[in-house]
Amino acid sequence: MSRLENSELRAFRAVVEESGFKRAAQSLHISQSAVSQSVAKLEAKLNTPLIRRGKEPKLTDAGKRLFDHAVEVLRDEQQVLEDIAELKLGRTETLNIAMGASINRFHGAKLISAYYLENPHTRMKVSEMPSRNIIYAVLSGNVELGFGPFQKHMPAFDTVPLYDDSRHLVVSPKHPRYTEMIKGDVKALKRTPLITSALDNPDMRPSIQRLRDQFSTVWEVSSLSLRIHMLEQGMGVTFIDYKLLQEHPQCRSFRIMDDVSFGRIDRQVGLYFRSGKTLSNSGRNFIALCQRHWKL
Repeated sequence: MSRLENSELRAFRAVVEESGFKRAAQSLHISQSAVSQSVAKLEAKLNTPLIRRGKEPKLTDAGKRLFDHAVEVLRDEQQVLEDIAELKLGRTETLNIAMGASINRFHGAKLISAYYLENPHTRMKVSEMPSRNIIYAVLSGNVELGFGPFQKHMPAFDTVPLYDDSRHLVVSPKHPRYTEMIKGDVKALKRTPLITSALDNPDMRPSIQRLRDQFSTVWEVSSLSLRIHMLEQGMGVTFIDYKLLQEHPQCRSFRIMDDVSFGRIDRQVGLYFRSGKTLSNSGRNFIALCQRHWKL
């Protein structure tokens, strides 16, 4: 298959976002025929229609998938251009970190504020992700530092432990099988979904696959607030950090299922980065700040 050129993707995205070829041409400051040719080239390369022509263009299924790709590719291109512009101005430091939702809720604001006071000229790129996504982001090089719970085996990373916590399997009193569940009835769990932030690859983590098998199905919901809402409504069960259970107003009514053998997961939490990687000054400074924060 031929390569998809960014100039073609840019024209295609403009047609979608501007709802027409003419307005796309105006936004890109090129001729309408040039926009039409770019879209036609993409359709020829992929051997499938991408846009249904009409008064207002409509995307085909293939067009919808390509549009998502175009947005991602062109966003990365823009980020590279911005980074190079910063480098030309002598601004070489960027704190690039990803952290979990509960870590962000309880520690993010304080840590980032303290970091800014010490490093006011350092650029920041701070993302919130499920813990499994953080691992992938650090491995791929999209993020320099991950801040989340450690897995049992992390040979590809250097780790900086900061504190211990625990996650607990909880259920809302609104759940239709609430009474059976708080008594540790695993059969009741077999008839309810587990709501979780991200799914592991079962081939990589067979232990997680066994945990999944304790429930009727698994719902992957990246938003912490939405997971809490779904749990509160009795739609399923989930694992929640103990600190969150103690301090979040919506979580105070949830019941920990102590009688279930797999109902508690003890974790060590900290920072990690790719093993053997030379950290930037911004990364080293953030690690030092966190160690002082937890007085290590």
